[in-house]
Amino acid sequence: MITININSRENIELLIFPDKQPHVNIGKVQEGEEIKVICSITDSDALIHLLECANAIDNAFAKKKILMIPYLMGARFDRLMQTGDSIDLKVIADLINNMQFEKVYLFDVHSDVATLLIKNAVNITNEQLVKTYKKTNAVLICPDAGAAKKVNKYFDWNKNITEIIYCNKSRDLSNGRITLKVLEPEKCMGRNCVIIDDICDGGGTFLAIAEQINPAHLSLIVTHGIFSKGFTKLEEKFDEIIVSDSYCKDYDSKIINKINAVIA
Repeated sequence: MITININSRENIELLIFPDKQPHVNIGKVQEGEEIKVICSITDSDALIHLLECANAIDNAFAKKKILMIPYLMGARFDRLMQTGDSIDLKVIADLINNMQFEKVYLFDVHSDVATLLIKNAVNITNEQLVKTYKKTNAVLICPDAGAAKKVNKYFDWNKNITEIIYCNKSRDLSNGRITLKVLEPEKCMGRNCVIIDDICDGGGTFLAIAEQINPAHLSLIVTHGIFSKGFTKLEEKFDEIIVSDSYCKDYDSKIINKINAVIA
């Protein structure tokens, strides 16, 4: 099986013409060969390059066996938020389905809506990241209801996690503002604490938690690191951030521990 890695440009040439038109060439692929494609869909250019790659595979009469998507753009917009909205995940899922790969692997995708909308999809967990956490007798802080669905697995994957506390979180969909209250913050006093979630965008949720506790050591484990507001405030509150390389970004921070996203 031949691997085409759009992220690293392995076995593929990516072009952007002067008028901003994307284009690809996979000249080494031969008729009848089985193909695995890796692509983090981080923006519209990556999505178009992926669609063109699938088309080029068809043109070469090769076989589209596996599509690996470490980061799936639109995964958070998985339902109708407000009247008049597009459901972005549905749009992107339809485009993925039109490429007709035999199997699609997603990495710690935001919700099971993605695996319902994308045909032949399999979600790979964040187990590899959770296992890298080394602090002992740690308190797991669960930031919201979405994260709460996964917490039982964390105790199985990492015996350093021994206790859990929860948060009440709500978001105003009209402006994105978060209201968050940590329940039982006293259990964090002077202890090792870790927050585990799938995505860090601006980091507002995690900073709100950090403001309400007084731990000895505070770690953040996130599968997908966007960090759209940088690291200045995060570095003031966190001792360590464990993140995968799914978002295809170099992080300029002394507290980052970046882990390779091996998803299949």
